[in-house]
Amino acid sequence: MEQQNAAGAPAKRPTFLTVLCILSFIAAGFAIIGYITAITLMGAATAVVSAADDAIEAAGDSLGGSYSEMSAAMDTAMSSGPSMGLTWAYVIIGFVCTLVGLYGVIKMWKLKKVGFYLYTGASVVSMIMGIVYSGFGVMAVIFPIAFIVMYGLNLKSME
Repeated sequence: MEQQNAAGAPAKRPTFLTVLCILSFIAAGFAIIGYITAITLMGAATAVVSAADDAIEAAGDSLGGSYSEMSAAMDTAMSSGPSMGLTWAYVIIGFVCTLVGLYGVIKMWKLKKVGFYLYTGASVVSMIMGIVYSGFGVMAVIFPIAFIVMYGLNLKSME
């Protein structure tokens, strides 16, 4: 169902909103590809770590039970970065935020205000997750805030 303006003609999307939406579609496409790649690689890494742990256990058993020392060394090496559970949570939440943000952009493309609120919520959650996971990054905060402000400037043309 097409939107109509006061004169009964179909509502026209402002050029600025069109450009913002197209940029957001492109960014979401790259993000989705990145998240799918990350999920695939993390799944493979989890399998490799599991196989390596099994191999260390088997080697420890054949060497007279020194598995605990090898396992402790591997745990020490693995603990220098974020936990795998936190990484999975970050990737899954980021992927969901990207999809919700994309849905919000689609709604704004159709001149629906609810899209702005979906996009804003997804961007805020994404920024918070980025700060929690990897610390404050200026660019990771400036771009989402800039897009939220620019989309906000187009709210008057949405219903």
